[in-house]
Amino acid sequence: STGWSYKGNFEVVNEPPPPPPDSNETKENLLARPDVLKIIVVDVEVGDATLIICPDEDGERDVILIDTGEDDSSRIKKGLQDNGFSLLDRPITRFMVTHYDTDHCGDALALIPLSEIVYDHGNNNIKSWYLTGVSVPGVDRRTMTLDYQETFSGGVTIECLAVNRATDFDLDFTPSSPDDNPNSIALIVSYGDFEYFTGGDLTFKAEKSLAKKIKNCDVYHVNHHGSSATSSALEFVKKLDPEVSIASNGTKFGHPRKEVAERLIKIKSQFYQTNINTDSKAYKNDPKYVADDTYPDDNEDEDQEGAKGTIRVVVDSVADKYYVIVPDLPLSEATFDIEKN
Repeated sequence: STGWSYKGNFEVVNEPPPPPPDSNETKENLLARPDVLKIIVVDVEVGDATLIICPDEDGERDVILIDTGEDDSSRIKKGLQDNGFSLLDRPITRFMVTHYDTDHCGDALALIPLSEIVYDHGNNNIKSWYLTGVSVPGVDRRTMTLDYQETFSGGVTIECLAVNRATDFDLDFTPSSPDDNPNSIALIVSYGDFEYFTGGDLTFKAEKSLAKKIKNCDVYHVNHHGSSATSSALEFVKKLDPEVSIASNGTKFGHPRKEVAERLIKIKSQFYQTNINTDSKAYKNDPKYVADDTYPDDNEDEDQEGAKGTIRVVVDSVADKYYVIVPDLPLSEATFDIEKN
């Protein structure tokens, strides 16, 4: 198959694809299939963590982890085990830390030993404890750059669109500052014609730059948990034009904001979120589009319920469809055609 890339076309040659699956697909069957791309937005409450499990190729499946949440390695490890990976090996092919806010990399030290290669945006604004962890002998740490593009099992390609306030379309941005959000790494995950955009806590300036030339995607992992003060500007989301948007929001800080959710819904993007949020500033979504509609009174109850708000996107490039799996939404209402670019 040949896919579109910001950095040039790429070609992936595989064995002939299997016949299209039965149209009466179920959530359980989809999650058990090894021949599909699985994007797992792990419920890490207020933070962000995403497991990407690539399709099987010759008995191998690559795994990419993007961020960790604050104290949530146990949930990520369970996600690995649930998908058949041993924690005695290094099951994470690439571990990518978008930036150094603790709700995105707070449990990095527990996951670095499970990772073959660790990518981050370099030493600006780095946390001392994180630097200690990636400086241990045997850790292959690399700095993300705008020319990064890599292909994984099944033909999944990941490329960098923004890092350290620069983008593919604006190479010189303002110098660094104590706010690490603008340094966030933004990535496009491609699988055939399917595309998934994820950008950590990316801010308005980078979004404005990307909006100049970025093309539409299928799924948008909403920047900064749905903050309206820093991200998801109208010009950016209109250009991105996602059919599906997913906010990893938790139950604090009023995320996702009403303005962001309504902006995305107005451009006909189906809006999902990991957790209900009773804050007056937060969007009150239809419960069937919220993976965890409970609101524990304290952190202990929240921890005990586990990753109940996890959202899974399963991409079947042979059927040209992808599915968004949340507990209370029938699969028939969460099945989407992959957009052709």
